[in-house]
Order: sequence, then structure tokens, then C-alpha cells
Amino acid sequence: MKTGLIRIKPKLTYLQTFLNRIFPVQCLICKRVAVFSTFICRDCFYELEIFLDTPVSFKYEENPFIHQVLCAYWFTPGLQVLAHHLKYKQADYIGRWLGERVGMLTKDSDFSLAAVIIPVPLHPKRKRVRGYNQSEQIAMGISRIWGVPVVSDLTFRRVHTSTQTRLNREERQKNISGIFEIRKGKTIPESCVIVDDIFTTGATTCELARVLHTVGVKDIRIITLGTPFTHEGIKFEPGIDG
Repeated sequence: MKTGLIRIKPKLTYLQTFLNRIFPVQCLICKRVAVFSTFICRDCFYELEIFLDTPVSFKYEENPFIHQVLCAYWFTPGLQVLAHHLKYKQADYIGRWLGERVGMLTKDSDFSLAAVIIPVPLHPKRKRVRGYNQSEQIAMGISRIWGVPVVSDLTFRRVHTSTQTRLNREERQKNISGIFEIRKGKTIPESCVIVDDIFTTGATTCELARVLHTVGVKDIRIITLGTPFTHEGIKFEPGIDG
């Protein structure tokens, strides 16, 4: 299913429009002139494939404390390009822009009724290198549409893990176990939506959900930008899902 069925047009300021006419910007995906937005052309935007379903790698029976998992898009080459720039090219605005798209796609769902939005936290070391948390940028975009607050200081990542790119499901689970903690003295919400960028095996988001469940969060849902057709054999760049 194509995004052409849902007409969401980014808004450009008069100054942006003027500058784009003088200095045309390229679409990050196809390298043609990006007249639709400052980083993506109309064709590539409408070729992002909407998924809006539970990823194939997630099993509800193994995670009974999670009410629902939803991935907005298939992790196609186009979305991979955007994710790469979001994580490695200082393009934090792409996260907020994509977050708004996810928010529009889900604004009438039970997800938008959550008390808070919780982005998967980065370890401080990795956040210093990157300059921001990409999941938090996505969460901010979703928040603009839903009107639900983003809470980034409830949880923290106490262990700096190595990249999970080349790990299988069991290795990922072992690598991620026990890395999240709840900050003392924080108010525990009744419900939350955990936000991340890419859902592969779900080891990271499910571990965070488990920790939130142990402190009393009753309604836990997970939403991500994308998921691959299958987590077996897909080639990610180092750190693309961490």
C-alpha cells in the first residue's frame, strides 16, 4: 500500500520556497530536485510503503505485557536512506518529519490515547557522538500530531552495548538484557507508547517494555518507523538498529 493514498504535504515557508528556487535541493533518495520537501521528492515520498501492522518477528505470546506493536512502514531502500541520514548525517529534522507522518497515520487509533510517549533512550556516550536521540526526534513529531507529551527522563540506558547488527535473536536478547532502568522519584504513567526507529527482532523495545511493566505501567504499546520484510538475512549498516 502506497502513501499516495494519504495526502500529507509538508509545509514550506516562503523563504524556503524562494531559496529552493534559486538553489534547488536534491532528494536524498533519488537525487532529483526535491520540490516536495527539503530532502525528499514527491515520487519518493509516495513510494514509501505503509505497513501499519505488527512486525512478523514479534510474538505476543512471548510478551504478554505488551498490548500492541505497530510499524508504520516497510523498511524499504528509500526508508533506509532516510534512516541513515537521521542517524549518521545530523539530520534530526528527518526524525521529526517522519514522526509527524506516523502521527497522522495513527491519530485515530488507541495509540494516541496513551498518557505519555517514551522514546527508547540512548546511552549518554552514543548520544554525545550523535548529538541527539533519533527515537526522541521521531517521538517529538508524533507528539505534535497526537498532543501527547514526550517523557524522555523516566528511563535511562545504564549499559553501553555494542551494535546488534550481526547478532541473531538469542544473541540480541542476551546483549540487551538489563540495560534499562527507571529513574528514582519519577511519576509512573498508567499507559505509554514506546517509540523507536526500526523494529527487527524487537529485543530493545521489548526489554524496555518489560522494565516499564515491572514498575506498574499497565498499558504498554510500541510503535516504530519501519520493519523489514524479515529480520533474517537483511543487511543493515553497522548500528542502524541501535
